[in-house]
Amino acid sequence: MIRKRIIVKGVVQGVGFRPNVYKLALEHKISGWVRNDLGGVTIEAQGLSHAVEAFIAAIKHNSPPQSRIDSLTVSALKPGPAGPFTIKESGSAGASSAMIPADLGLCADCRREMLDPSDRRYLYPFTNCTNCGPRFTIVRTLPYDRPKTTMAGFKMCPACAKEYHDPLDRRFHAQPNACPVCGPRVHCFSGGKKVGEGEAVTLAAAALAKGRIVALKSLGGFHLACDASSPTAIDRLRAAKRRPHKPLAIMAPSLRWALRHFDISARERELLTSPLAPIVTLRKLRPGSFGGAAPRLSSVGVMLPYTPLHEALFAALAARGFPGALIMTSGNRRDEPISKDDDEARAALSGRGTGPSAGIADFFLFHDRPIHNRIDDSVVFVGAGEPRYIRMARGAVPAAVRLPFKPKSPLYCAGADLKSSFCLTRGSEAYLSQYIGDLEEAGNRDFHLETYRKMTALLGVKPRRAVADLHPDYFSSALPARLGLKADRCQHHLAHLLSVAAENGLKPPFCGAAFDGTGYGSDGTIWGGEFLSVTGRSWRREGRLRPFRLPGGDAAGVEPWRPLLAMAADCGPAALARAFRLAPSASAASTALKMTSAGVNSPVSSSMGRLFDAVACAAGLGSVSTYEAQGPMELESLCGPRNSSGYKFGISDKDGSIELDWRPVLAAALAEKGPARAARISAKFHLGLAAAAADILARLARRLGTKDVVLCGGVFQNRVLLEWTSELLAARGLRPLANRLSPVNDGCIALGQAYFSAAGIASSPSSK
Repeated sequence: MIRKRIIVKGVVQGVGFRPNVYKLALEHKISGWVRNDLGGVTIEAQGLSHAVEAFIAAIKHNSPPQSRIDSLTVSALKPGPAGPFTIKESGSAGASSAMIPADLGLCADCRREMLDPSDRRYLYPFTNCTNCGPRFTIVRTLPYDRPKTTMAGFKMCPACAKEYHDPLDRRFHAQPNACPVCGPRVHCFSGGKKVGEGEAVTLAAAALAKGRIVALKSLGGFHLACDASSPTAIDRLRAAKRRPHKPLAIMAPSLRWALRHFDISARERELLTSPLAPIVTLRKLRPGSFGGAAPRLSSVGVMLPYTPLHEALFAALAARGFPGALIMTSGNRRDEPISKDDDEARAALSGRGTGPSAGIADFFLFHDRPIHNRIDDSVVFVGAGEPRYIRMARGAVPAAVRLPFKPKSPLYCAGADLKSSFCLTRGSEAYLSQYIGDLEEAGNRDFHLETYRKMTALLGVKPRRAVADLHPDYFSSALPARLGLKADRCQHHLAHLLSVAAENGLKPPFCGAAFDGTGYGSDGTIWGGEFLSVTGRSWRREGRLRPFRLPGGDAAGVEPWRPLLAMAADCGPAALARAFRLAPSASAASTALKMTSAGVNSPVSSSMGRLFDAVACAAGLGSVSTYEAQGPMELESLCGPRNSSGYKFGISDKDGSIELDWRPVLAAALAEKGPARAARISAKFHLGLAAAAADILARLARRLGTKDVVLCGGVFQNRVLLEWTSELLAARGLRPLANRLSPVNDGCIALGQAYFSAAGIASSPSSK
């Protein structure tokens, strides 16, 4: 007879871990107990030696599907009296090291129950169990127990309490467990009166079927919904949100419906139906379809109903003969945080608001379960065989990346200003926050600080140092001082590179390409098309895209004719003449050229994002962008299969620094003629860039003696470029790596900053 103490750390709270341990203890005739605590889960197990060893092995290999064991330690105890195995009340002693559980999409068992007219939870909008439902959005403090969530105010009825206390029930210690008798309720207001439960959902469905815009309180905040087949409703929504062309997500009624309209791979299908339940960008089966949701694009973001409220809403729509999908987008004004509270949503989205999007919603569907942590929907695409985050939020946050180096003290990494998220470290674990948004908006700045306060409390950490971007004018760069922390500075593109290193546990040497829009360079210019290497604790800018000027500065980011004109002036008279005709007027073009030649308000840049803008403009895809990367996204949508006739970039190596010359490419693109010129330009440009990048990276990897090659930066959200470059690198025997656990765009910067500090990387680049 032996007794062991087993401490399990990882994602082991809120995922059915304790009832699973209880069942395993019964199977192996083990006495003792299990409980949650601030460190994770603690178990004391007593039995015959072979039974205890088998029990420990079963914990390791037969854990619940949504759990993740990061460590399992065993120590010997003196055997005591035997008795039945029990589940103890949670403990709160010791240092916090528990993982915060993420929200889980509606599971198949709960969906089946709520669609069964004979079940007591028939169409109940808050049905959940240990395998699904809210977690992070309702938790206030750890350990994750009902009194420490926003469900504390809902007392369980006898039927729910019986499920909650039965270790063999699927709802054992499901903290949000509820039913129509005792749980949260949906309501709306109709004719000045409060209307509850099923009637409220029915009224919301009726409003949607009539082409109205509905604001509904979802899991982490409000959604704005309308009929995805109604151009009038979509146009109204776009006008109110000031999003004339930016893609809008679709919520499909079912997977079967989605399969009829989209080309869905096995990996994409797995993502759609996973507990993460993200928005997945899917290729349209018919190129012209869903133009209201994603105009001039070959793909659109699609999700399935991931909460029981969504499922109940689609059931009510089906009862009215409404067979289609809904536009389902964030309930906020443009670029502001998603609304999470009822009064906040009314002020932002109803006629009582004062902003330009006041009056956006015709109907509100509320519920009375408070949202503690606001969070948007995660957005992913499958590229080079792996899911890649565009927006990392619901279902994915919070989660930890284990760094290959341990910081000397807890860190706060402020990230970047665009697509902001921050990172906190606890030991060697790096926790990214949810997507916050662009810090140009005051509401997002408040959201950043609000989330910082909540995450530090949940993780039980008090940062002692900070890391921020090198950019002197970023709002995020000033945040550490505001929080009383001394900050180190990490160059933007180096942080991109190091985020991928952090995810893959890489230690130097390694190299990579960092392609994005803009980032402040260590030489004071705007970088964005960079080839970097890391060796030991030093890093080097090995190469760059040939620099060019951006007439008008920031205006060049929304008016792609500006960089095109400046670059064409460097390509010869014929190219310049063609580019000149793409400017809005001859006077505007002349002024931009004068600014470029004089260097007035025309900063120098090596931005790959601006090169994409210029090529898209040269292809005739528009001279003004109404959303970020509009031209490049439309250019990617036109790209056909890979062929052997890509444009040839110039590659030179001068004084040990590589330069990627875009001039022959831009000149060739401007010279293309014929009705299919845009598609030809797209295919030749993507292939030419992929081949050139692979050539340069293969050269760098060979010199460094490594096979690990990183592809990072927001430009690699382009699925074609990512896949073609990865294939060409793999053909050379290299291992291409890109972001998987953090966003491909600037949402990963904070993670790279954490690696930077933990590894002790030098702030300034080395030189030969």
